[in-house]
Amino acid sequence: MANDRERRPAHAAGHMAGARRARAASRPSSGGDEISTIGAGQGARVTTRDNASEAARRARGNAEKRYLERHPEARSTVAASRRRGGSVVFLVVASILALAILFVMGSCVMGILFPAEDDGGATPTQTLRPTEQEQQYIDEQAARDSASEQVGVGEAVEYGGRSYALAQQEDGAWGLVLTRSSGTTETLFTVEGTPAALARVGATLIVPENLDGSWDVVCYVIDGHSDASLLVGSDGAAAGGEGQIASTELSGDVLRVTDSAGSTHEFTVA
Repeated sequence: MANDRERRPAHAAGHMAGARRARAASRPSSGGDEISTIGAGQGARVTTRDNASEAARRARGNAEKRYLERHPEARSTVAASRRRGGSVVFLVVASILALAILFVMGSCVMGILFPAEDDGGATPTQTLRPTEQEQQYIDEQAARDSASEQVGVGEAVEYGGRSYALAQQEDGAWGLVLTRSSGTTETLFTVEGTPAALARVGATLIVPENLDGSWDVVCYVIDGHSDASLLVGSDGAAAGGEGQIASTELSGDVLRVTDSAGSTHEFTVA
């Protein structure tokens, strides 16, 4: 019995020593000969600011690839979207090219129709400014048109480079005749009675006339697009009276008519 007890501890000790040797063999050795390294492309890669965009692009590609593997029906939609994107880019590029071609063609046409003047040439620059002589004539004509004048029957007054005069028509009536610079004539209107004078205040022509036992004053606005009418006084009544016109006098825009009774009547020509 004593021998059995002695053998049991020895056997247990041997068993424990074997277990320790097995565990020690399973642990990696810390000796220099047991260290090994990993190859290129193995292990984890640290993301930095320099490769962040590349990592994000790779992640998106992997996610899209996994999605298409799980959903094959989405491949046609993705392909169509890519085709549409390519079509839009093509249309934009084609539009830009078309506009560029139109611009070049337009520049060529404008260059042909309106060639640039040679800086070294002797062609004078044309302007719309009148010459000194033309401007002088314009100023004189404007001063003449704004003035007032009175002439006798058969004489002419001028306005705008044209002349106006009283002339007897074939039927015996007196009419106001326009004579243009080209020499053509036109009867603007006829009067009922016998004219005593012809006056002009600006663009308004005045014809005092004697009627049968009375008198009145006919007026006509040049280029006024209206017929002749009777001159109206400041009281709103038509200019005129009993008897006959003995004399007329124009002072500025005031017409003075003296009748056969010696009375003087004044009318302002507006």
